[in-house]
Amino acid sequence: MDVLADTLRGVHMRSTVHGRLELTAPWGMRVEARDRPSFHVVSRGSCVLEINGTRHALAGGDFVFVLGGVSYVLKDSAKTRPVPATGIYGQCGSVIRHGGGGAPTTLICGGFVFDGTTLSPLIASLPPFLHVKGDGGVATRWLESTMQFVASELEAAQPGYETVASRLGDVLLVQALRAHVASLPAGQGGWLRALVDPRLGAALQRVHERPEAPWTVEGLARAAGMSRSVFAARFKSLVGEGPLTYLTRWRMHRAMQLMTEGTRSTSEIAQAVGYETDSAFVKAFKRHVGETPGAWRRRPGG
Repeated sequence: MDVLADTLRGVHMRSTVHGRLELTAPWGMRVEARDRPSFHVVSRGSCVLEINGTRHALAGGDFVFVLGGVSYVLKDSAKTRPVPATGIYGQCGSVIRHGGGGAPTTLICGGFVFDGTTLSPLIASLPPFLHVKGDGGVATRWLESTMQFVASELEAAQPGYETVASRLGDVLLVQALRAHVASLPAGQGGWLRALVDPRLGAALQRVHERPEAPWTVEGLARAAGMSRSVFAARFKSLVGEGPLTYLTRWRMHRAMQLMTEGTRSTSEIAQAVGYETDSAFVKAFKRHVGETPGAWRRRPGG
């Protein structure tokens, strides 16, 4: 099983490509904090990103991911005064033009929507700001190819281009996460790094394949080919919680998915995620989610 793909399905990720911005210097836009993550791809030229009190130079082929709740500024140079992005995005069409007529920069802009994120290990491990440079190795070359495909879809504007561009937006995030993990020093990156660790990744795969199985630390350590003590210590050090705590959280996340589908009873869901009794399942669910399964189901969106 592809654990990252399984987790992305669990949060119902949807991407939207807002359009292609054809910008000419001087230009600058201020993007206010929003609930949803956003991304920008520099397909031509260069620009400056200011975020969280830091300044970053972006070049052609660079990909930037910004988690929700963060304001930032994009502009042609550090000296340019930005205007609200809403005034620029307000134009109609898939191609938006703005600026003073000088040096050109082309950006592809979009965003992501995640549902069902309460207990998702992916959301907890996403960095608030992710910058993948286009001058990297194989991973970033694949990323650049995808970006160029998105750009061509937006330019052609053939029937169905919005759907194609959105699907490619999903691919962009996955490839950006791969490149991000590959660039991290050993021992950093949390859950994302654990996915590509040959041993911890094997244990995570077992959990996601069979969350209902009666897993023990010993059993997961055997799947990872490690001793119990070394496995438990390494898992907690990298993922941030113990193997059985992770297992329970994933079971509760999976239970919420099943309840959203609305086709199974509480007893059936309890068994599907590894609980022999309803009472044990309800107790675990309330401890992690803050309310009973019945209460969670009755509220809007549950």
